[in-house]
Amino acid sequence: MTAPPEKLVKNGKPVFGTFDGIPPALDIRGVRCPFGVLPLPTFITDLRIRSSLAYIFNTDEFIGAVSFLDLKIVGHGEVLFWNKKTGRKYVYHTVTGPRRRLISKNTGHGACISFGHRRYIRLGWDMGKQVLSLVFNLKGDSVRPQATGAFKSDLSAPTFHASTAVLPAPTMRRCRGVWLMAAPLEGSLSLHPAKQPQTSSSLEGSVLFKSVRSYNKLRTRSREVWGTGKIRGKSVSFAVSSSSLDAVNPDTYNENILFVEGELTPLPPVKITFPFGIRGKWIIQDTENMVDLSFTPISDHNRTVSLFVLRAQKHVMYGVFEGMLRTKDGEEIIIKDFPGVVRKQLMRL
Repeated sequence: MTAPPEKLVKNGKPVFGTFDGIPPALDIRGVRCPFGVLPLPTFITDLRIRSSLAYIFNTDEFIGAVSFLDLKIVGHGEVLFWNKKTGRKYVYHTVTGPRRRLISKNTGHGACISFGHRRYIRLGWDMGKQVLSLVFNLKGDSVRPQATGAFKSDLSAPTFHASTAVLPAPTMRRCRGVWLMAAPLEGSLSLHPAKQPQTSSSLEGSVLFKSVRSYNKLRTRSREVWGTGKIRGKSVSFAVSSSSLDAVNPDTYNENILFVEGELTPLPPVKITFPFGIRGKWIIQDTENMVDLSFTPISDHNRTVSLFVLRAQKHVMYGVFEGMLRTKDGEEIIIKDFPGVVRKQLMRL
């Protein structure tokens, strides 16, 4: 693996590859003729670029996922987490109006912010100060308590690592950029149930951060698997996926990554199936004996989102992994009862 290029698109062509590190910007604008031979100006074809963020965290008491989708004319955010001891689920949504940019392309210093009166969420990063942070203040209702959280990750820690991939989507004419980071986490999470005393927890754990910019199809299907935490004293994080945007030659180009104690291992393409139904056991396997996992769901969050031009149907599940992952050095990471999150999504634009 080489260092990332200064620009992900040069002379109208994507610079494909998986890179060790982070470029100055996750910017894929300027690709010539991404949807065929018709020579439309790039400022028109750039309007088809969609951006998303995912922040997966795991602590002793809570596990969850914070996600954003940027459609330019509208944005959608979601904070979803579970109490691992009680199994209770907490879900909060926010919608933002037209905004030039909800998700920053700048990888050195940037933020994604929802200023909703009842849903304030700020996910930011600063590579100069080596900090990744998440702050949210979410008003409750008769069913959900008010939730206030402040998480911080030290990007100078030995267990921190980052990678970037520029991949065909799915042809070589179009591309998507994927930025992944794994880091330790500390902070606090407070819940304020109506007419009950405030409960507050100081947290320590780990986080997996993913930012994607892509020339999307009108209909996109994806299955994503995320895990982050400690296994026999080692920090382990992994992100594998399978989607309709996968490259036609996934053995050469894919986004699957394993982080172990700050060491990065590119993983081969995987097949993600659920032969016993969506709420049954999931099977995640490759053909090179590096990924052999099963996922057993504990709780399912099923939601359909309809916002102007967007319609998304998704399942986001919390559960446990079992199986094996193999590093680039041949070390087997045996996994048993390891908490994680999976997402199955169909998005129409």
